[in-house]
Amino acid sequence: MRNYSDDDQIVSQIETLRTALPEWVISTVELVELAENAERAAVHSNPATLDRSRKLVVEVAEWQERLSQWQDLDVSPRLEAELRILKATLDASMDEANAAASKLHL
Repeated sequence: MRNYSDDDQIVSQIETLRTALPEWVISTVELVELAENAERAAVHSNPATLDRSRKLVVEVAEWQERLSQWQDLDVSPRLEAELRILKATLDASMDEANAAASKLHL
């Protein structure tokens, strides 16, 4: 059986992503809702909320980059599939977050 040496290094780090992903998705949905509500009401958002939103966008972008780098490594087919799924999920989340951030002028 082939040894995929990069798997161990990635799997040890990817657990953080697996744990954080549901929270990021929820935060992204909340950001989209906040942007829609603020736009309709023509009000400014709480600075702390905007700061949290900026941090979300930066953190997701950093993980997107890391996943892209990992996809270039020699990993097992199972891990390769997981990386593609996680990357697609983060890409969709980032598209939504960026659209909302634009509405909020972040």
